[in-house]
Amino acid sequence: MDRFRGYRFRWVHLLFLFVWTLLVLYPNPYRLIASIGRTIHPPLAPDAVADLVDGELALVLDDPRAVEQFVLQRFPYQYDWETYRVPWYFPSVEEALERKTGDCKTRFVVLASLFEHLEIPYQKTLSLTHFWVVYEGKEEAGIERTELAWVIRDDEGVRFQRPGESARDVWDAFRKAFWDPMPFERKVLFLLGPVLMVGLGTIPFRRSILKGSR
Repeated sequence: MDRFRGYRFRWVHLLFLFVWTLLVLYPNPYRLIASIGRTIHPPLAPDAVADLVDGELALVLDDPRAVEQFVLQRFPYQYDWETYRVPWYFPSVEEALERKTGDCKTRFVVLASLFEHLEIPYQKTLSLTHFWVVYEGKEEAGIERTELAWVIRDDEGVRFQRPGESARDVWDAFRKAFWDPMPFERKVLFLLGPVLMVGLGTIPFRRSILKGSR
């Protein structure tokens, strides 16, 4: 029975560390839950981008590459820590249009919505570190290559394949996106979690010593 209680106590420590880390990274956990759901079902909103189509974009509607360049220029790249104060967030189209900046997920959801509005055929493509849209005539380069994709989704369905990114590439991408831009105070709180967990873990040990010395 004592041995079982020991295991249960260690699980309490892990639970503490999980909750601590979650709240440090996501003070509002809904943003994480929403992001997971939106990754599975991207929240496209063709009607929300109608104003873009009626504005500057009206001159290049027949050229998918020009539409993509328009989105890249109109939505400067910025990590989620800087835009939403969390390490990873998948915005809605409305949020992307309001912020007017963001990372690949922002550009992805706006460009896909534009293609839906313009009825341009395309594929939704996801690797371990990147979201992008593939269309006829798009040149594959850099991190936007089909061989790196994990999920490819189009009108015919969803295809899965083995991701082509190396472990080093994935690690570098996560470090640049999640750790480097993390605010200093969040880094301190993040690293404090394991320290507190270890400190809590010594409490039963100290109590047992005190009881044994009596």
